[in-house]
Amino acid sequence: MMKLVKILFFTLLSIASINLFAQSKSYTINGQISAKGVSKLYFTEGNFFGQDNGKAKEVEVKAGKFSISGNFKEPIPVFLSLSETLQPGTDDVIQFILDEGTINVKVQDKLKSAKVTGSAANDGAQKLKSGQIKFETEFARLNEAAQAEAQSGIPVDSLQRKYGPLFANVQNEMLDYQQNFVRANKNAFISMLVITDLVRTTQNYIEADSLFNSLDPKITSGASAKQIGNFIKSNKKTSIGAMAPDFSLADTTGKKVALSSLRGKYVLLDFWASWCKPCRDENPNIVQAYQDFNGKGFTVLGVSLDREKKNWLQAINADELTWNHVSDLKFWSSEAAVLYGVGSIPANFLLDPKGKIIGRNLRGPALQDKLKEIFR
Repeated sequence: MMKLVKILFFTLLSIASINLFAQSKSYTINGQISAKGVSKLYFTEGNFFGQDNGKAKEVEVKAGKFSISGNFKEPIPVFLSLSETLQPGTDDVIQFILDEGTINVKVQDKLKSAKVTGSAANDGAQKLKSGQIKFETEFARLNEAAQAEAQSGIPVDSLQRKYGPLFANVQNEMLDYQQNFVRANKNAFISMLVITDLVRTTQNYIEADSLFNSLDPKITSGASAKQIGNFIKSNKKTSIGAMAPDFSLADTTGKKVALSSLRGKYVLLDFWASWCKPCRDENPNIVQAYQDFNGKGFTVLGVSLDREKKNWLQAINADELTWNHVSDLKFWSSEAAVLYGVGSIPANFLLDPKGKIIGRNLRGPALQDKLKEIFR
């Protein structure tokens, strides 16, 4: 069953090994809470990069007032809660973005509905969130309808044909909204994070680099911004819209085959290995695509990250992979894998007849859908 595309306010692209060495800034959070009987709150620092949250700090509430101060390096998501154990989404937790200066938090009855002012970063995030509500609502409606039809016995492939284009339309509308938001809010910290979300979906690092460079220098001068910028730049050479870097490796007979020798056809550059179970599970989908579209101008170049030629050849025969195959049998040090920045497999790149990359990591129905779009 298809999964609902999730629009998560603070769950964006995870970038490993973010090192923050930015200059410290100070903040003060002044709060008022009208709810009776509240003598303490818990303050927890989070992050935008998939790492564990910090340890909750107890905050004393006196006569309905509380204050928190400290230092930070860059805007981060933080939580105020009634419980030391966070339960996001409940009435007892509020999440906002910490920024420098004085932030005011006013709680009338429930923490979830508290009013937060004074954080420019949080204001930008709330603006983005309010604009995305309509897409969240439509995704939820489509998902509910699809689930209902699935329970009535309609086959999954029929649901994919019916709802796939509908989900895609909403997804594209949301992407347009996010791109326009970044262009209109160049001094918003959230815009930098939206770009990472955009590039995860579109795989267009050229466009992402342009958007990133359009941001206010104050936003892109931080340590994590530099990491994000470097991440985008390192992927530009294999971005959608870029010309595929050429290479030449030996085929199964030892003859050198250059990627550029396949110009004139749509080429799926497929990185895989005999020892990679997800790759082997994906192979039937590629076989089907090859059978359906090879006669129309589509081919595949398989690049194996194997170390043993025997295992490589056995897998080709066992999975009935009848297209061109190359490898230098160097495992993750494969010349082509390094050139394309491949850090996990399966991975693939779809090239047009001129050698331009027009798709990345198209697996399962996504590959079939793209080829049907090309050859319709």
